[in-house]
Amino acid sequence: MKPVATYQKLRGGYYTPKPIADFLAQWAIQTPNANILEPSCGDGMLLEAAVETLISRGAERATASSFIQGIEFDPQEALKASERLQMLSGLQTIPRIDIGDFFSYCQRYLAKDTLFDAIIGNPPFIRYQNFPENHREIAFYLMQRAGLRPNRLTNAWVPFLVAATLVLNKTGRLAMVIPAELLQVTYAAELQLFLSQNYC
Repeated sequence: MKPVATYQKLRGGYYTPKPIADFLAQWAIQTPNANILEPSCGDGMLLEAAVETLISRGAERATASSFIQGIEFDPQEALKASERLQMLSGLQTIPRIDIGDFFSYCQRYLAKDTLFDAIIGNPPFIRYQNFPENHREIAFYLMQRAGLRPNRLTNAWVPFLVAATLVLNKTGRLAMVIPAELLQVTYAAELQLFLSQNYC
């Protein structure tokens, strides 16, 4: 009997430990008023790290969250993120968390020329066969727009990096948790070149 994939595996969600979340946020967020995106916010660990980093950079505690936006496909995970942030003391509001597909939001950002100073995240690890077709179509379109050629080996984390790059300011910073596949698999060769061209 073929094993049934768990919900976590199908959605590609894996949590980011706090030390890693803090490291990513502290490296990516350089100013107290940086415009920040977390495109797959899950339970909000990286959003929390972003708030704390902004405050450490000099942002007012009460308004620090106004510089941060999160996106999460799973409404229950978005609720967990919201609850996590509500526990932080001194915030007048929590970061905006939109529920939906990052690739669709990316299209909207591009249409409005909305760019971010810092993008931090732990993108979903979803193999082609489990990548929802309606999301995959937009993701692959964004890759093609960037000059890449996706195929049936392309994992969801690859277009996440590409799409995030498309909505990042030229002087912005991208901090993502990515698998070692980036350096190992053939389908990531184009991505390696893309990243070297955009971040060197």
